[in-house]
Amino acid sequence: MNKNILFLSLMALPVFAFAENNLVLPTITVSAEQQVQSYAADRLNKQAALGSLGEKSVLDTPFSLVSYSDVMIRDQQASTVSEVLRADPSIRETTNAGHLNENLQIRGFTVGFEDYNINGLYGMSPSGRIPTDILDHVTLLEGPNALVAGMAPAGSVGGVVMAQTKRATKDLTQVSAMYEDGGYYKSGFDVSRRLGQNKQIGARVSGSYGQGEHIIDGMQDKNSTGVIALDYTTDKLKINLDAYAVRDERKNGSPAMVGFVPCATLSKATACTTPYTLSSAPSGDTNYFSNIKGQQNSKYTGLSGEYKFTPDVKMYAGLGYAQKEYSGHLFGTRLIVNDTNTGASSSQYYRVGSKENNFAANTGFESKFETGAIKHTVGLRVDYLNRKYSQHAAATSSTFTTNLYYPSHDGTMPTSYPNIVPYADNTYVSYTLTDQLSMLDDKLQLILGARYQDIHTKNLYKNSNYSSDKVSPSLGLVIKPFSDNLSFYVSYVEGLSEGVTVSDITYPTAINKGETFTPFQTKQYELGTKYQVGSWLSTVALFQIEKPEIYLDTTTSAVKDDAQTRSRGIELSTSGNVTDHLNLMANMAYIDAKYAKSGTPALVDKTVYGIPDFTAGLMLDYAIAYVDGLSTNVGITYVSKQYLNNTNTLELPDYTILDLGAKYKVKLGGVDTTFRANIDNVNNKQYWSGVFNNNYAVIGEARTYKLGVTFDF
Repeated sequence: MNKNILFLSLMALPVFAFAENNLVLPTITVSAEQQVQSYAADRLNKQAALGSLGEKSVLDTPFSLVSYSDVMIRDQQASTVSEVLRADPSIRETTNAGHLNENLQIRGFTVGFEDYNINGLYGMSPSGRIPTDILDHVTLLEGPNALVAGMAPAGSVGGVVMAQTKRATKDLTQVSAMYEDGGYYKSGFDVSRRLGQNKQIGARVSGSYGQGEHIIDGMQDKNSTGVIALDYTTDKLKINLDAYAVRDERKNGSPAMVGFVPCATLSKATACTTPYTLSSAPSGDTNYFSNIKGQQNSKYTGLSGEYKFTPDVKMYAGLGYAQKEYSGHLFGTRLIVNDTNTGASSSQYYRVGSKENNFAANTGFESKFETGAIKHTVGLRVDYLNRKYSQHAAATSSTFTTNLYYPSHDGTMPTSYPNIVPYADNTYVSYTLTDQLSMLDDKLQLILGARYQDIHTKNLYKNSNYSSDKVSPSLGLVIKPFSDNLSFYVSYVEGLSEGVTVSDITYPTAINKGETFTPFQTKQYELGTKYQVGSWLSTVALFQIEKPEIYLDTTTSAVKDDAQTRSRGIELSTSGNVTDHLNLMANMAYIDAKYAKSGTPALVDKTVYGIPDFTAGLMLDYAIAYVDGLSTNVGITYVSKQYLNNTNTLELPDYTILDLGAKYKVKLGGVDTTFRANIDNVNNKQYWSGVFNNNYAVIGEARTYKLGVTFDF
């Protein structure tokens, strides 16, 4: 097991030894132990922590919001956050299943792994992807939202992905094991205790280790995680200490993306007989890069606290420190198809490296009071993030001739290592003021807020500095005219991205090279309704997002920032118990994402690449009436056609994926035991799942078998 995880585990042993000696104490319920209410057979949480707005009910939130519980994560046997979020129809994965870097498109706009938010802080998530073994739940806030989370450090505006590491909410002693076809095996443990006469002390330690052939033929993975959570919780005071360590090692392979690009751009191609056509998708477990390897490591420690001076006045603060590094062939593993008839291709792959040290902190206060018939919750919050990193000055690369359908394994790894240089030292400070108003017995709720964002960045490699600031206002209204279970809402929110500097690499002919634009403000307008009755939650949301873009004006040879990408859509979802034995989760989304304004007239009104206009998902879970503890589930996902490029000349076909699963709960030797089995992509369909960047198709995942068992002592 990784030495960092072993160290975390050893730290926790005295705590749990103490716990065993105190099991005779009476159980007194405190807030830290309360069960989170949920929908859809415990798969969806009813509440979520929303940064500057605090803990809010999904029904009372004027945004599209879904919070996936640990039950959902376990039953899916999802290994990363990206796999959890596949259930949402407005999300597209823009990197392959199993890729060490996981990137998404939400409502038509990119959200990169650098911009995942963990424990309420940007910059603290692991490098590349977040393993679910360290998590309690995952919350998705769709669309830009600078009010809730601030400006993402890499500029993502499609949505906010928020994850919470494990906490000691209840007593737990759990051991688990999982096997994936191909030979990948993972085991883990999870132990949690509430201590003290009033159960005010909590401690939890969890770890996992996996190794074997994984995802594609011949690719070997080693994955290890460890997480510790300590807390002290009373009616007035809460203190949390969280830490994790994550390590990924990969050799003998990498998932690949496939390019279909014009001959003029194929600097590495030896032939280009049929450019700008599309080949049929290869098998999802094909290995094109059997001689490459890479690794990444992440460590995090966080401390947070809250103190209530009165039931209506509280202060809080938190800080976190994260170290991350990666090296080897983690990304840039691509195939360029030169002949779409035969599949003849050339490869592109790179050796990269980076080291990163991030520090984040926040503090604020919240006060509740009344002015006449209006109740107020006023909050003031300050957020700070310093992101300092070194990375490759230029990736070292290699290429070899291969075939899309019959890959060659003669390629050798680059023998040269990239030069790792100090690259950036960026600081982001923001101040947020909110007032959440409620009147008429909470039937009318109004959220008013604004975040002032101050940005200071240093490009250490090019010895350049950038400073700017911006105010992002927000407004949300929730109305419950008929009952407490039915809400209508409307909201206006903004997202913020760091201003772009005109580069001589990206725009070599621009006359304004070196100019830096002011931060880009992405605007979202949304209205919708939410209805909750019994176990059912149903939602409808309509939205429009407008995001500024830059382009080169060929008439003036100047780069300008008045282009615009616009996304409009409607999302529908419903979940609940159809009968005592049958549970349903269903959702669909229609998205119309266009280049509304562009410096290239031919792109105006073209559809944004990688955005299908219609997606839908259905998940059914049926408890077998005559076999106590046995349930089966089926999942169906449909994705319509999507364009591979911004000129809309290449189109990826639509596809439907079928997943099956089963769960059996039984006592073995007095131990609560849960068996799980999942088959993803049952019919082993070969398909293009999505798009990375312009002109690169993502190969869909092959059929995958997963078997798991969990023992609860």
